Amino acid sequence: MAKGLVQQVDPLNNYWSGDGSDQETDRRERKGWKVKIHDLSGSAVAAAFMTTPFVPSTGCDWVARSNPGSWLIVRPDAFRPESWLPWGKLEAWRERGGTKDSIFIRFHLLSDGQDGGELLMSEMLINAERGGEFFIDTDRQANSNSNIPSPQSSGDFAGLSPSASGFVMSCRVQGEGKRGKPMVQLAMRHVTCVEDAAIFMALAVAVDLSIEACRPFRRRIRRGNRHSW
Repeated sequence: MAKGLVQQVDPLNNYWSGDGSDQETDRRERKGWKVKIHDLSGSAVAAAFMTTPFVPSTGCDWVARSNPGSWLIVRPDAFRPESWLPWGKLEAWRERGGTKDSIFIRFHLLSDGQDGGELLMSEMLINAERGGEFFIDTDRQANSNSNIPSPQSSGDFAGLSPSASGFVMSCRVQGEGKRGKPMVQLAMRHVTCVEDAAIFMALAVAVDLSIEACRPFRRRIRRGNRHSW
């Protein structure tokens, strides 16, 4: 975790939408999860909000590609206190693979302009049981998508260039049902202030929580076992 930042995540008890009984409710969903990153003064400098609930797709009990869950990664609006500006969108769903399932993670950077553009920055599979690494690195992803550029800084969409490339960030996340916090690494050239580091931390925690949110709905999330920090 970057020096000078404090990570605050709602207890898992507040995440689960249900009646507390052993039976699943008819309408099963995981919604309303949120993450806020604060500096040492207590000011929120980045956040992630679940905007599309993680729900089982028709005919199955897991989050499928046809209806992925999603997060909005946001940063403070310097001109409007208590307001947020969209920075990125994270989508996740479960890919079945026989005995070994994976979680597909896709991240888009959002434009500050009125066109509301989205720029694909990263997409990959993470082993659902063992966890793995999420990263934004155009050199490593060149074989799968040569059109993914790197940002000049986390808050500067206008600074993007098709010729920009290289490592931006990475984080290692645990598999589903395991206790742990994501370990984040950042390229210093993309971090110009505390807010830059914080926005990548919010993204990393959203990736980590997505592993849990994509668990099959026949498996109850263990209350208090994960992210009750």
